[in-house]
Amino acid sequence: MGIAFLRHTVMLGLLAAGLAVPALAETQLPLLPAEDDRAVVEAQAPQAGLSALVGMVAADGSATLPADRELDCLATAVWFESRGEVMEGQLAVAQAVLNRVRAGRWGGSVCAVIRAPRQFSFVPERVQRSTATFGTAMAVARVAMMGLWHDVADGAHSFHAARLKPGWRLTRVARIGNHVFYR
Repeated sequence: MGIAFLRHTVMLGLLAAGLAVPALAETQLPLLPAEDDRAVVEAQAPQAGLSALVGMVAADGSATLPADRELDCLATAVWFESRGEVMEGQLAVAQAVLNRVRAGRWGGSVCAVIRAPRQFSFVPERVQRSTATFGTAMAVARVAMMGLWHDVADGAHSFHAARLKPGWRLTRVARIGNHVFYR
């Protein structure tokens, strides 16, 4: 049963009982992941948005994911490809890698996707894990893997530096920071 149906049913029940129905903003019903993730973050840090969410995830070392190796591979890709980018650009890179995994054409796991021949130009073993930028990359990877933020690059599975002109026959969906994203 969806949350919208449940809310509708609760409001109808209150009306039938002759009780006033509170405005949705006044209710204490929790938002479920992916329902409107920005609303949750903006309620806690109105001006910070995605940066606040990444900060909260980075500070919460207890957030666990089933495959730590996969998380490390995704964080490695984010670190190498976008560590100097705005937070949305880093998240778009992580989401593009995850979209490749879902598609299955580039590999069935994050690690397989980033190690696929002729796809990424970095060497995963050279990541500098002790840096603050890797800590941010790890938090961004967690946000992406846990689905805590909306898709910032509209289903993109490929990207390149904005300074390049590869001539791809793909649909351009976004330019975020110094990267152009395609699907």
